[in-house]
Formats: sequence, C-alpha cells, structure tokens
Amino acid sequence: MGNVYFVGASSVLSNGAVYSRVGTASVAMVAHAFRVPVLVCCEAYKFHERVQLDSICSNELGDPDVISKVPGMEEINCLNNQANCENLQPLNLIYDALPSDYVSMIITDYGMVPPTSVPVIVREYRREQLWM
Repeated sequence: MGNVYFVGASSVLSNGAVYSRVGTASVAMVAHAFRVPVLVCCEAYKFHERVQLDSICSNELGDPDVISKVPGMEEINCLNNQANCENLQPLNLIYDALPSDYVSMIITDYGMVPPTSVPVIVREYRREQLWM
C-alpha cells in the first residue's frame, strides 16, 4: 500500500460523501483501515447540495452482460444461464458512494478542505454564481 491514496470524484455531496466510479469506496475503505490518507480531487462545481447515504437509492445502471461475460474466459462463465434463472437479476452499478468518514481531505480549486466544509463551499459557490 502507498503513502497516500488519490481518488477522483464525479460529485461530492453536501454530507461529504464522494460519488465516484464503482469500486472507489471499497479501495478507499481498505486504505483507511491501513491508515493511508484518502485524498479526493474534485472541482467545486461538482459539489452538490444533495445528500445520499448509499449507492443503491439513486444510481446509473450499466449493461449487466458486461459483468456476467468475461472476455477471453468463456469457459469459466459462471453466469452463462442467468437469463433462465428468475431468482437472479445481475446489477451493474456505475457509481458508489464513499462515506465522508473515510475521506481525509478534499482537494478543490479552493484548496484542501475537510469533508465537513462541503456545505459551506456549496453555499459560497452558489452565491458566487449568482453574481456572475
């Protein structure tokens, strides 16, 4: 594991949660468990006043065949007959939500800020946009 873990963000929500590509939260939680700082890089215009606690309630869905068919590994395709199984519905989430507890700092165009400062930046950024 490295000395620091950098993550890009699709959005940072007002509760400090980071909305990023799926898998980001898992890796960041492992980094946090090993006491590796998790730094999120995100421009302030991607900060949003919305609050989201998980990635299931609101998310984009990708093609389920992408996760059920592995290129070059057709002989190991475990989900080959998944279309015939009514109790199995593959779900290919595009984003996940990284809770703010696992984020050390957010690097923005305003500088480095803790996740608790996101609501202030959202408020100030909106105010700046009104004056332009």
